[in-house]
Amino acid sequence: MKKYLILLLLASSTAAFAQFKLNGKIANYAGTSDLHINIPVVYGFLSENSVAIPVNKNGSFAITLPVKGPKFANLMFQAYPYWLLLHPNKAITIELDAGNKIIKIISGSGQPENIILQKVNLTETPQFLLDDRYTTLDNNALNNQLLKPYFAARDWKIALVNQSTINPAYKKLIAAEIKYFAYNNLHELTDIGAANPAVLNKFVADIYSRADVKPATMPAGPLYYIFVNNYLQEIEKKVPGKPASLLKRWESAVKYLPAPVVEQFGYQMIINAFFTNNAALCKALTAAYLKKFPAGVYIADVKAKARKFK
Repeated sequence: MKKYLILLLLASSTAAFAQFKLNGKIANYAGTSDLHINIPVVYGFLSENSVAIPVNKNGSFAITLPVKGPKFANLMFQAYPYWLLLHPNKAITIELDAGNKIIKIISGSGQPENIILQKVNLTETPQFLLDDRYTTLDNNALNNQLLKPYFAARDWKIALVNQSTINPAYKKLIAAEIKYFAYNNLHELTDIGAANPAVLNKFVADIYSRADVKPATMPAGPLYYIFVNNYLQEIEKKVPGKPASLLKRWESAVKYLPAPVVEQFGYQMIINAFFTNNAALCKALTAAYLKKFPAGVYIADVKAKARKFK
């Protein structure tokens, strides 16, 4: 009976999720480093979303992953993330090298979009987050020496994507993530030490005040939802007093974001509260979610998470 139930569960899982096949080889593999893939539910890096990929002694590996739609994922090897774009019923063969941080997309039906993803180096750290001299500039210098060159580099990457021959839907998704990652990097300027933090804070606030919070595509990628979180933080900074609570952030999301975005963003907030064992926040967010989305797609799961704390 137990074996029958397991088979039934596997069958229902296969029906609910299509599959993405990832295989490849690690050159110069010594057998001492693990290989994982992390697929965020909505956004963020949670260890609970990581799946271990068994690696053979010769460095070869293969895994089949359940996915319902296009999903960005981080392939983690030697503490370094390699971004991949997964899609149902597709596959890629890749090659890693234990001696460097280069990934090669060798073949497979998912090869074109993943080659483009590697070419644009989606999550490349900008120079202004590595060089302290930018923290001393005034607003005019920040616009001319930081923002204009950085947005030009961003636009070059977007043009590279748009000029490619990949599926138009992938073009839109990757280009959008490039845009939102740029905003996210600029927001990080407010978190670094600066000679005049008020100048940097106003510089970033002005940029976010001109940003369009509506997603360029839906479903949106994980970098969009990080942008949304940063966007709401910038709104909260305008309110005098102590920093806003996460429950207040939910209220801000409901006020300023499109409903489909609120549902995804709120669901991730509930997941975060659950995995950090914040019972009060998890219950409060669940109640708010159920009130806002009485027919929401995540009702069963958010109720189950809240019940864990009773």
